[in-house]
Amino acid sequence: MFTLNVDKNTNIVFLHHSQQPSFYRLYISNKIQLTQWHHWPKDCENKNYFDTLIKNSLFEYARGKAFQCGVSYKNEMIGYVGLTHINNQLSKAELGFFMSHEFQGRGLMAKVCQIFIDHAFTFLLLDKLEVSIPTDDISSRKLCESLDFQLEGLLQHADTLNGIVIAHARYGLTNPHIMSS
Repeated sequence: MFTLNVDKNTNIVFLHHSQQPSFYRLYISNKIQLTQWHHWPKDCENKNYFDTLIKNSLFEYARGKAFQCGVSYKNEMIGYVGLTHINNQLSKAELGFFMSHEFQGRGLMAKVCQIFIDHAFTFLLLDKLEVSIPTDDISSRKLCESLDFQLEGLLQHADTLNGIVIAHARYGLTNPHIMSS
């Protein structure tokens, strides 16, 4: 199975059916936090949702449209990092990430994202990564900025969250290897 080592206890692992119980536990223990920034948790009523999520991520990987991984600490899921909306014609993708509240504030997500970004640029040969974040999600915005993502603009009326229309900050990061050539 695909694995990228982050440190002696932490790995980035390709999402697979065997991780469904651990991924579901991660969701349950962080549901309140997730609903603060994402609208999808309202759709997660049972473990079957995560079976479907993993099946769809494997299908999207096979189609070259997504590359979704879990973040594992001592074999228990503590987060997610992934690429969606991979556009091979434009050589870009959308980066997403999430870390369990118990592991936030340690710099671990920054290390995970940096390793994943390096993999996206060197192995997947992408030229650009983009991230859209609710403007009020200051910690995620700071993480992007610490990873050298540049704010490309604010998107008004970008999404709805708990019935409220919100804006997103749109960040981009260009592969440094193509800039130097």
